[in-house]
Amino acid sequence: MPGRPTYGVVVAKNVTIKDVAALAGVSLGTVSNYINGTRTVSPDARARIERAIDVTRFVPNRAVRTLRGNRTHTVGLLVPDAGNPFFTEIARGVEDVARSRGDVLVYCDTAGDSERQALYIRSLAEMRVGGLIISATASMPPDLGDLESVGTPIVVVGGEGMAMSTSRVTFDHHLGGKLAMQHVLELGHRQVLFAGGPGGELVIQARYQGALAAIEQHGSGAVLHRVDATGRSPRERSELAGEIMALSPRPTAVLCGNDLIAIAIVNTLIRTGWSVPHDLAIVGYDDITDAQLAVVPLTTIRQPAYEIGTSAAELLFERADSPGAPHREITFTPELVARDSSQP
Repeated sequence: MPGRPTYGVVVAKNVTIKDVAALAGVSLGTVSNYINGTRTVSPDARARIERAIDVTRFVPNRAVRTLRGNRTHTVGLLVPDAGNPFFTEIARGVEDVARSRGDVLVYCDTAGDSERQALYIRSLAEMRVGGLIISATASMPPDLGDLESVGTPIVVVGGEGMAMSTSRVTFDHHLGGKLAMQHVLELGHRQVLFAGGPGGELVIQARYQGALAAIEQHGSGAVLHRVDATGRSPRERSELAGEIMALSPRPTAVLCGNDLIAIAIVNTLIRTGWSVPHDLAIVGYDDITDAQLAVVPLTTIRQPAYEIGTSAAELLFERADSPGAPHREITFTPELVARDSSQP
């Protein structure tokens, strides 16, 4: 029978579960039950094992646990633009829920590239990730076959209108675009520009169509033109300001596909001597933290990124805990946040 623990012992490198058991004065099985949570361990034994782990700096081998349970304690998150603070906030929400379950977040940036996305999906399937949350913003649904073939729980963020048999967190992007356009129409603007960018075709197009619907509903004869940034860098977004200033007739308001585009345009206009909103009203989308802290606080359409992340993670763990349960969908409704960039 195991004896009482002697904590003065200094254990050498390459500590094993046997060293922990010997130091704690318990059996190998008891330590295994504690680590894997497979059986109840008495409070006294738990305290001794935890003390032994602290002393020896023992690190459980998760690879072994994966081989036994066919699943790692990880959550994959695939986003199209990790440089966008909106997705950073989503990741923070996912990570907080995952951490509360003892899981680690694997954060992957697809950069809006379908081949890169497919490579990540394959890699995550091979490592038997515990679950995947993927942001679907492109016009085609993601191919999740590799993950589905190994039984990985999946939650899709976005993908409105796509036929996918997964739990989802969705948004009414059409309504968001409509709210933005209604706002500038109510302020008297009739020459309006929509500034989009590469990637996220599904999302950007829905917002653009929502803006067009608002014009039709308003019946004021307003005109909406569209330009798109050539890339996602700050320089490429800022170049839109030059295009806007060269337009004839010149727009009096700009609706932007996201806040990063809006902030880049505002900063460039101010550097060239323009006044926002007096020369040009600007409306963003997402309500990232920088929208509030910008030189000219940004009017925008708010999406609660952190809550989106926590909701997606909770749906994922629901699927992991009850694989046979029906899929669920949580929908977030956008709201207008009016600030100085549009208010005269």
